Amino acid sequence: MGASGLRNTPSLQHVATLMRPTVEATKLEFELLERAVIGFNYLPFDRLAKPLMEGTFTPEQAVAQCEALKNEKARKPNGELVIAFGAYATGKNVLWFKPHPKDFFPIAPGVAIPVNPHGYWVDEGKLKVLWTQKWKGRTLDPLQKAIFHTVLDRRVFVGDDFGAAELEWVDLKAPSARSERGIQVLHREHFEILTDAELKQHTDILLEAFVQFSQEKAARRARAREERPAEPMPLFDLQPEETP
Repeated sequence: MGASGLRNTPSLQHVATLMRPTVEATKLEFELLERAVIGFNYLPFDRLAKPLMEGTFTPEQAVAQCEALKNEKARKPNGELVIAFGAYATGKNVLWFKPHPKDFFPIAPGVAIPVNPHGYWVDEGKLKVLWTQKWKGRTLDPLQKAIFHTVLDRRVFVGDDFGAAELEWVDLKAPSARSERGIQVLHREHFEILTDAELKQHTDILLEAFVQFSQEKAARRARAREERPAEPMPLFDLQPEETP
């Protein structure tokens, strides 16, 4: 959400999960996210998506890359994600797969939501945009999907090149807590589109919650500084020796 946003909200999907019908409920999501300790990310998978789509890496080769990660906590989740995504990508015969340019959807001066699809390619003359839903234990609810898709509609699916492009939302969530990841591919027709007024209503709630959360966080830090015990005065006032 811009330079002042949370470090754990690097994508439109992350922001959409915070959005609730009320300011209080949305602010609570900010607070829960701030306290969350994850320990790993899916950046290794992000780098492997291109060779998997283009067929220059097999899923087995990509898994080997994940098993060599320095962060041990990242090895298994990225490896599982690679296996699931590899089943989707295998046999696609993609000639090229390009990262989508980074973009932002402004909701107030200095505050913007990152809009960053995974990438795009051409399939039988049709431009397609990939968004990989990488979380294993959760996904977006219907309203969050509508907000997510509406922002994509306003920022990505525009212009001569992308106006007629197709979305491939590849949801790799596990069907149940103890099962392996599944694959569900959704297209634009599976998502609702909100009106400008409806979208603004939701982003206004998000913005107000973000402002309140930021102000309360700053106030807590200020109180902590005030309550911090004063540094004890030194027993002797040590001064640098003067050269006679």
